[in-house]
Amino acid sequence: MYDVLALSMEIVGRPQQEIQRVLLSRIDFSATDVPSMVYSAAYLSRFEADEQALKLYEQAAKLQPSRPEPYIMGLRLAIKLKDAEAIEWAATGILTNVWIKDHQQWHEKALNALADLEQSFNKAGRKAEADRVSSARKTALERDLKLELTWNGDGDLDLIVEEPKGTVCSFESPLTAGGGVLLNDGYGPKQENCKEEYLCASGFPGNYTVRVRYVSGNIVGQRAKLKVTRYAGSEQPIVETKIVPLSKEDQLVRINLEKGRRDKKSQIPAEPQETQKTSRLGNRNRIRPAGQLSKGSRESLNSFRVSRQVGISTGRQTPVVTGVQNTGGIANQPVITVIPEGISLTGAAVVSPDRRYVRLSLSPQFTNVTEIFTFSFMNP
Repeated sequence: MYDVLALSMEIVGRPQQEIQRVLLSRIDFSATDVPSMVYSAAYLSRFEADEQALKLYEQAAKLQPSRPEPYIMGLRLAIKLKDAEAIEWAATGILTNVWIKDHQQWHEKALNALADLEQSFNKAGRKAEADRVSSARKTALERDLKLELTWNGDGDLDLIVEEPKGTVCSFESPLTAGGGVLLNDGYGPKQENCKEEYLCASGFPGNYTVRVRYVSGNIVGQRAKLKVTRYAGSEQPIVETKIVPLSKEDQLVRINLEKGRRDKKSQIPAEPQETQKTSRLGNRNRIRPAGQLSKGSRESLNSFRVSRQVGISTGRQTPVVTGVQNTGGIANQPVITVIPEGISLTGAAVVSPDRRYVRLSLSPQFTNVTEIFTFSFMNP
């Protein structure tokens, strides 16, 4: 109701302040959880209610700090509004919490935004604010623990990290509540891809158990190199390099992190229960067979089939992905809805008892998609 009212008010040219008041009324009902808050903020931005949208992003980040969308979308709005505090918040949040695919480009944008902000403060003679931004950037770039496993050959190795509070980071769970993230899961034969990378920007203090697992293929010298970096970006980083001999059993390396900065687990989106990993050496047999689909997968498939069974129409039918459902399999099942566009006509014929007359009930429909606003979540 509020969506239609806001669109109608925009079409007839009502004041922007009244439209924003309608949108805020919509949020009172829709922003019940973090994903809904992120979507509502994007919708507010659509109607140029940027200040309210930015506040909603900040609130979502407080509730779930590890979620990347509030920082990414918030930085764009903060730069648009020229809000110095918001720029600092969003940019440092990206550097600390955003580890999605192609996170390097987001980190570069965040660093550029902080550099521009610091430069503007210096030009204005506000040295204290410039120093604060510089200090925040350095803190955001600190990394408690970084592991890099490299090898030569066409083989495949796995890096599995058991964190102090019981969480495990691996190719099956690339993001953990303990702050760990598997940045790269590589395999041979290309040398640049013979690398596994683990990063914990803010980790729990304690002992980390690193497992180096031989999966398949030929590894030159039957050994790999593990580079361990603790407290990267701080004043006293510690860098070690270990040679790990390979065998059929997992090779264990224990690392003690005394100065971990994390004090509680973070909330992360649910990950698929099974993961597919395929290399030149063959499939690693982690794919669920087609005949063993879960109940959620079967329901999604049936829903998709039903959505395709629409009546005959003289207009066009546009398939639109309206959501993503995590079915517990190897991927996410898109939820597709068909939107008819154009003119459609349905009719029913009733023949009189004496068969002399036919009464027709006709129902024409005129549908026109005027605008589509797209928004994609970073996580399912």
